[in-house]
Amino acid sequence: MDILTGLMIWAAEALTLAVLLCSRWYYERDRFYLSWGSGFALHGIGVILVALRGDIPDFVSIQIANTLALAGVGLWIAGLLQFDRKPVDAYIAIPALLWVAGMFLYPVRENFANRVALHNVATMVGHAMMISILLRNNGASRITRRVLAAFIAIQFCANGVVAVLAVIGEAKSFGPSPQSPWLLVPAAICFIASIMTGSKLLTERSEEKLKTLAVTDPLTGVLNRRGLIDQFHALKKLENEEKPLIALLHFDLDNFKQINDRCGHQAGDSVLVAFSQVGQTSLRGRGFFGRMGGEEFASILRVVDMIEAASIAEAIRLTLKRQTIVAGEHNITVTVSAGIALAGAATADLDLLLSAADRALYTAKDSGRDRTAIDTGTEASIVPAVDRQGEDEMPTDVRASHQVAALKRLASLGKR
Repeated sequence: MDILTGLMIWAAEALTLAVLLCSRWYYERDRFYLSWGSGFALHGIGVILVALRGDIPDFVSIQIANTLALAGVGLWIAGLLQFDRKPVDAYIAIPALLWVAGMFLYPVRENFANRVALHNVATMVGHAMMISILLRNNGASRITRRVLAAFIAIQFCANGVVAVLAVIGEAKSFGPSPQSPWLLVPAAICFIASIMTGSKLLTERSEEKLKTLAVTDPLTGVLNRRGLIDQFHALKKLENEEKPLIALLHFDLDNFKQINDRCGHQAGDSVLVAFSQVGQTSLRGRGFFGRMGGEEFASILRVVDMIEAASIAEAIRLTLKRQTIVAGEHNITVTVSAGIALAGAATADLDLLLSAADRALYTAKDSGRDRTAIDTGTEASIVPAVDRQGEDEMPTDVRASHQVAALKRLASLGKR
């Protein structure tokens, strides 16, 4: 098999992949499919134009053809960045720009061997970028990513060999060469292996996406009940002597039905989404926040003591209370009630925690809503709040000081 035949086969494979990937993008709308599909299309067209040298103008078969092929490499890089949910930066154009810059140099532009070397070096730069992106991610598919990086690395080395042989042998054209089979066969094998590995990477991503959907609430994007249960078991196994307790914070939006009736269900959905954002932001990675169903939410986290759990619940309650939620023509203020239950991580039982948190939540509701109650074992007690009964005139640091003192008294009652 000569070089030109190999190029045409390579182009046919690239264009076939372009059609498949663009079709996948049409149905799924993930941008990386479009980038990869467009990359294979440009690469395939560029390779065809190179193979048609002599039948079409040299400017088209050399300058334009190689620019298209290397622009395709840049789009492969863009697709990998999009696959990893990273921003696509201008550096993806480096392989094509290297070729364009080289064409301004007379010794490169007018010498076939130097052009071959430049094209392969530019391709090597693109391959190096792809390898770097693949190896930087240590997610669930890291083994598959490393295998794909290895195949690209083999192609990287093959491009280097071609560049060296072209310069040393002072190649004049794509004529027969005794090295052709040794270069084309490994390239073809790596190409097919890369496609198979890439397909496995896509399959693993789809599986991961399905797993995420199974534990995520579709409206708010936070964990659903199943996701919270999974995180409870993970937290229970976590060794953390500094935070020996598991706290379950159960939230229920006050008068939520009235919001739906007065403002409509879309406004109600906006309130649910807004509260989910408040809950996630307030935790700042200290625990997990999710929707139990309807207007009920929960948070599961490891804490030092009752005071830490109550402080977090109060932070979430106060943040929501002070926020105005804009939903269409409606400006909505809403409050939330919270119930807290705690248990030692080693012996924590989720059903018992849920029951205790429910009891505390009912106490908060019965006491007038917009407050937090905590289960102390024998009863549920209201957590002292900084926004209650005449304390609004106090400085913030004084109110916080009063709350901490009251929480300590509450904690001491819970230990009796």
